[in-house]
Amino acid sequence: MASEISQQDNLVIQSYATIALLAELGNNNLLGSSYFGEMTFGAPWIKEVLRTIGIDNQGCAVIALYAMLVLPREIVGQAYATEYDAINSFLRNHTQHTSTTYQSDNPVIDFIRHIRNAVSHARIEFRPGDVIIFEDIRGNESFSTELPVIYLGQLVSQLQNVHLAYIQNMNQQALEI
Repeated sequence: MASEISQQDNLVIQSYATIALLAELGNNNLLGSSYFGEMTFGAPWIKEVLRTIGIDNQGCAVIALYAMLVLPREIVGQAYATEYDAINSFLRNHTQHTSTTYQSDNPVIDFIRHIRNAVSHARIEFRPGDVIIFEDIRGNESFSTELPVIYLGQLVSQLQNVHLAYIQNMNQQALEI
């Protein structure tokens, strides 16, 4: 007997599948395809904007971070604490110009929590070709850090690994029922 997927599990699967679709559309050159060339849009100007910015753009980066960091963190966080610790270490080693006034960051900064909050509240700024700046502000406490864009793919890949592990574990549990 197959078990029902919970709404939370479904959200993790669907958000991951959507990000994977966007990545594969870019990998398979959708914007350079005849299929895209023949598509009609309700707002025709969007087609030209997509040709200009591509699929791998700042907006897509924010959506990927939201889908892969913000949504699953509450659902997956405790079960994959080791993986999140590794991501925190990666961020600790690859971010720059980090500053914090959060008392909870003494002695160790929780980069994932702050970047997650920055993404959640749209406190992200891009210096194209250079860095992504994340800011987390609550009351009189603040945090900011810069992640060089060359490391964004590695961050997303590590978050993807957590998603995949969660989904594979969920599938394994379903098979055992």
